[in-house]
Amino acid sequence: MHQPDLLGNPEWAIRAFEKLSYLQVVVHDLSSTLGLFLQPERFKHRSPCCIAVKARHDWACVDFEITRLRKDILRSPEGRYHRCHAGFMEWVVPVFINDRLVWILFAGQSRTTGDYRHLVRDVRSTPINAAQSRKLCEIGEPQAEAILESLRQLRSRLLEWHTQASALLKNTRTPGSEDLSDMAGRRQLIQSFLHRNHTGPANLRDLAKTLHLGESRVSHLVKELFGRSYVQLLNELRLRTATSLLRESSLSVLEVCLNSGFRDMSHFHRCFQKRFGITPLKYRRLSQA
Repeated sequence: MHQPDLLGNPEWAIRAFEKLSYLQVVVHDLSSTLGLFLQPERFKHRSPCCIAVKARHDWACVDFEITRLRKDILRSPEGRYHRCHAGFMEWVVPVFINDRLVWILFAGQSRTTGDYRHLVRDVRSTPINAAQSRKLCEIGEPQAEAILESLRQLRSRLLEWHTQASALLKNTRTPGSEDLSDMAGRRQLIQSFLHRNHTGPANLRDLAKTLHLGESRVSHLVKELFGRSYVQLLNELRLRTATSLLRESSLSVLEVCLNSGFRDMSHFHRCFQKRFGITPLKYRRLSQA
């Protein structure tokens, strides 16, 4: 697995954890600061067992994982592992910045096996299809403790990244020759430009001026560095902003369209449906389920 540039590190770090633990990571982004850096699918439980339970008992999931957990986790700053109302086990670690809860990292799901001293159990119990549970691996407490520590290490990695990325994105100085002399520097400048400007015009001409290159050269450079066109990169960031606004705000779909950098509703709908297979309005409804 090749480590990417700074702005791609959150997704890379999470995938590395998943590869080692065989668990899926979901993030509750309470501060709306990760939407540009992670795939939109990261923000919702999407495992087959969760989907099956939520189809019939979504109210119990919301009560346990949002209403109660966001209060309870403040008393467990080093995280915990718990068994939900459906009997599935997952690991949870809170992330604080300046004493404020900004993200919650979830890793799951598995079955419990043996006795546990530290397992938090939901007071409710929801009947589920046993076949769904049998598809999950069994994890005993020694391994559960190791997974919890690994999730804490992922938290540390994300906090380190956040400090570095914040400094990079706040840096508005004119790039010097050392920034433009190598491909890594150019890649970082392009990403920084897009993250700062994607909700506005963010045209290729302005990026070319930043890099002191011609538009045609920049167009080929973007394709060479990212394997996608400038427009594709720009639209991906705008769509990530749109999904974040649909999840976390009460803005109308038109306002989401405009605030994420799109200027035409028809174009926004086409891009959104091509990327996610559903309309923006349906995405909002599903994300709140």
